[in-house]
Amino acid sequence: MISFKIAIAIVFLVIIYIASLSFSTRHDRIKSAGERQLAPCPDRPNCVLSQAIKNPHAIEAFTLLENNKTISWKKLIAAIQKSGGKILIDDGHYCHAVFTSTVFRFKDDLEAVLNNDQIDIRSASRAGRSDLG
Repeated sequence: MISFKIAIAIVFLVIIYIASLSFSTRHDRIKSAGERQLAPCPDRPNCVLSQAIKNPHAIEAFTLLENNKTISWKKLIAAIQKSGGKILIDDGHYCHAVFTSTVFRFKDDLEAVLNNDQIDIRSASRAGRSDLG
């Protein structure tokens, strides 16, 4: 009987923890025009950045295949929207999109910056230590 009560208490605490993580990340922060750059990843495994120098955060930037940067940028925006991302900012050189998980409604931020012949990317989970890959 005591172990059943302990199990119920643990399940209850886990649910409260997950709910608090979900609710704590609900509000979107919109960057002003002067802040629209990619920040370094924190020391947690839930972020990747194409401008990162060392692993585990380093990923490849997207190389532009078209001669027209505007076409490449529009393709990126369309791909984000088709994948379920909500575009918060798109000024043609900087994009901030948010993806929301289905079950717990966790939010992940995706940022993209157009730099010369590539698009640099930063993706990070707002809550928790890991995004489980």
